[in-house]
Amino acid sequence: MVSLSEAYAIAVGHHRAGRMGEAAGVYRAILDADPRQADALHLLGVLAGQTGRNEEALSLIAQAIALDPEAADYHDNLGSLRRGGGDVARAAAQHARALALEPARAKAAFNRGLALGDLGRVGEALGCFRAALRIDPGYGAAALAAGRLLAGGPEPLAAERWLAHALSLAPDSADAWAAVGRARLAAGEADGAVTGYGRAARLRPDDGAALSNLAMAVLQASGALPEFPCADRPEASWAEPLARALDLFLAALERGAGEVAEAALFRTAVLTIHRGMMDDTRLERIARRARDRLRRAPGDGAAAACIAHGLYRRGRLVTASRLVRRCLRGWSEEAIRADPQAAKWRQVDARPVFLAALAGYRPRITEAGERSMPVPPAAEGGAILLVSVDSGYWRRFGGWFLSHALKDPAGDRVHVHVVNPGAEDCADLDRRCAAQAGRLSWSLERIDLSAHAPGAETTYYACARFFVALDLLDQTGAPVFITDIDARCTAPLPPDLRNGTGWDLTIMRDRRARGPFDDIIVSFLGVAPTAAGREFLGLVGAYIGWFFDRGRAAWTLDQAAPYAVLHDWARRGRTPRLREHEFLRLPWFDFPVKDEG
Repeated sequence: MVSLSEAYAIAVGHHRAGRMGEAAGVYRAILDADPRQADALHLLGVLAGQTGRNEEALSLIAQAIALDPEAADYHDNLGSLRRGGGDVARAAAQHARALALEPARAKAAFNRGLALGDLGRVGEALGCFRAALRIDPGYGAAALAAGRLLAGGPEPLAAERWLAHALSLAPDSADAWAAVGRARLAAGEADGAVTGYGRAARLRPDDGAALSNLAMAVLQASGALPEFPCADRPEASWAEPLARALDLFLAALERGAGEVAEAALFRTAVLTIHRGMMDDTRLERIARRARDRLRRAPGDGAAAACIAHGLYRRGRLVTASRLVRRCLRGWSEEAIRADPQAAKWRQVDARPVFLAALAGYRPRITEAGERSMPVPPAAEGGAILLVSVDSGYWRRFGGWFLSHALKDPAGDRVHVHVVNPGAEDCADLDRRCAAQAGRLSWSLERIDLSAHAPGAETTYYACARFFVALDLLDQTGAPVFITDIDARCTAPLPPDLRNGTGWDLTIMRDRRARGPFDDIIVSFLGVAPTAAGREFLGLVGAYIGWFFDRGRAAWTLDQAAPYAVLHDWARRGRTPRLREHEFLRLPWFDFPVKDEG
């Protein structure tokens, strides 16, 4: 016959070894023999709580307290169960009862501090943590909890002191180092956060959450995140930390990190692509995970964008177009416009059936306003530089742009198109044209875009230059070069471009593969007065008009349209005479130049 003390020893041995079923069996056997065994009720309740049966655990420990109301550990464990179930106020009271029964119980002081912290009673919580350390100077968990409670609050130095104390007691505590990372991140010390989270990740290399935290700290320290810019971290320095963050997120997900890390991976990938710092190999790894994500969450726009970017880089733009359209089914117009990637990718339509229909499409938007040309281009002359602006941009950059574009007597002609100008703008342009007769011309357009989405005015004047370019091409028979009014002309165009000889289209590409809406940069795009040039402008105008006519136009439409048209021509074997130049290495313009003064 096994004695009661021997039965307890066997049960506790099973319990400590994690053999929960065996331990529960022995506890129940003790209770079958004597239902008033409070310790067996208590320990069976603790076991129930450890295996997720909270209601049963609460009942069993409450029964134990009814039998022995003076047992401090019963009250302490009941308090922890109540805190875990969200009943924080009663939990704090239960821990207080445990302390009243056993004032030297460090664990009860610590647990009461946790509950009070949950209630926002920070001062009282810190008092409990101090009490726990007075009772047991080696109770590092209390110092750690205090540091965590203060991290991100108004006293960062106090948090650091508590965490330093926790690390003095446990130098290799991954939890303490992670808390250091969190405290420093909250204090805006991103480099210190990398140190703290990095140490935690090295101590727990298989902990996905630790790697994810480190990735976020690396991102913030890089200065690449728009919400955390770092003036001392120039854009050229972002490539390495962005790559490291992506690799850390991938490693975190392989080690069980959850949806927060997954969402951060795709957002960081999109940012890296946009910055032109994503290599093909890393993008393919991310796209594979994004495909898995889309099977679970078909509406994840960032995941879809990662896949679409990968397809675009492999020349499969038609597939990318179809993927994005499937992903966006069911999205509201507001949701699409709130997601920059969704809004941009929706405007990239490379489907053959869509592009084939453009040849016969007559955009309604081109008839919606009134266009006139107060000062037309001179009958003779070389190439025309075309800029299209609104009143605000003309006033901000107009004089500056012309001072560079017209400085050389043998330079190019300039045509300014202004959407909805004011009387002052019209008078200003008339005066400037009179002073630069034969070199400067202008046109205007009055159009009401109030029925369109916010931002349509800016998108429209960027797109209207394609409509105007076709008019100028027909009127003058000279090449037309679309550019931006905040670009600085550094030299006249060479004779072959000015005369339009030997080419149909001249484009500027961004070789960093940032996306089909950033591949052809319309800060410099030339069209020769050839059949191919006119056809190209007509198709691009129809493409742009299709989106405006349906209220779907958004920023970068002016760059998505020419890319999609040229992609379709290449797919069908159409080969216009093409001149290509590289963005930021163009010998005749500097991009971008913005006078913030």
